[in-house]
Amino acid sequence: MIYRQLGKTGLRVSQLGFGAMRLPMVGKGKTASVDRDKAIPMMHHAFANGVNYIDTAVGYCNQDSQRAVGEALQGWRDKVIVSTKNPYYGEDEKSWWQNLENSLEWLQTDFIDIYNHHGINWQRYKDYVDKRMRPWMEKA
Repeated sequence: MIYRQLGKTGLRVSQLGFGAMRLPMVGKGKTASVDRDKAIPMMHHAFANGVNYIDTAVGYCNQDSQRAVGEALQGWRDKVIVSTKNPYYGEDEKSWWQNLENSLEWLQTDFIDIYNHHGINWQRYKDYVDKRMRPWMEKA
């Protein structure tokens, strides 16, 4: 596996990462959930073969991706760099922090290595992040 320095973070990430946006699902529609019997072995196979970066988000897989990733990280957390996102762009700081706390709980971890604003573009940055959310992210 090829590893690269991730910017100025000090993290060395595998050139190939694992995206957890479209994990195998069971069920239909809004009640569908991640098929743990398929998804967790897939993630473990990737980790065992050198993939050390996984990306997930609150809304992926009917809001079940972070939970499945959290289960897959058991026994691997110290070897895997976890990236997730906060989708909140409102004015209520408590709601933003609640999203972070939920992600930590669902991922079954005390920290997130890379925390992103979900769906950000220049306009969102100017209107929301730069005006009010940047201090929340820096504090986190």
